[in-house]
Amino acid sequence: MFTIGDIRNIAIQIEKNGEETYRNAGKAAKNPQVAKMLAKMAEEEKRHATWFTNLQSSKPLTPEQQEIESMGRTLLQDMIRGNKFLLDENELQNAKNFEEVVAKSKTFELDTILFYEFLIGFLDDKEAIIQMKNIIEEERNHIKQLELMEDQMEDQTSCDSCESLSCQ
Repeated sequence: MFTIGDIRNIAIQIEKNGEETYRNAGKAAKNPQVAKMLAKMAEEEKRHATWFTNLQSSKPLTPEQQEIESMGRTLLQDMIRGNKFLLDENELQNAKNFEEVVAKSKTFELDTILFYEFLIGFLDDKEAIIQMKNIIEEERNHIKQLELMEDQMEDQTSCDSCESLSCQ
C-alpha cells in the first residue's frame, strides 16, 4: 500500500529523471532546434516536479502509515532514481532529426503514464486516486505539447518547401 506521500515522491523522482535526461541530451545535441526543444522539455519536467512537490493530502497519516511512508520513501526513490524508463539521453543525443526526438520523448511520456496508472491499483485512498489521475493528466498534456511541436515542425517544413509567398 502506498501513501499519497509515496506517490508524490515517486512522481517527483520520475520528473527529475526526465528533466536530467532532457537537459543532458539538449546540451549534447548538435542540432540547435533539437537542443531548444529538449531544453523546453527539461523545464516542463522541472515545473511538474515542483507541481508534484506541492501536492498535499488533507488526510493525516496514522502512526503506522507514517512509519511505512518513511521506510518506503527511500526504497521507492532508489528504485525510480536509476530507472529512466525508456528515455535514454544517448538516444536523444544521437537522434537524427527533430521527429525522432519527439517520438522518443512521447514514448517516455507514455511509459510514465502507464507506470502511474499501474500505481493507482495500489491506492485505496480516494483523494490519492484523484491526485494520481491529475498527475496522469499532466503527463498527457506533455504528449499534447509534443504533438503540437510536431505539427508546428510539419507546418514549417511544408512552408519551407513551397515556393508560394502565401506561406511566408
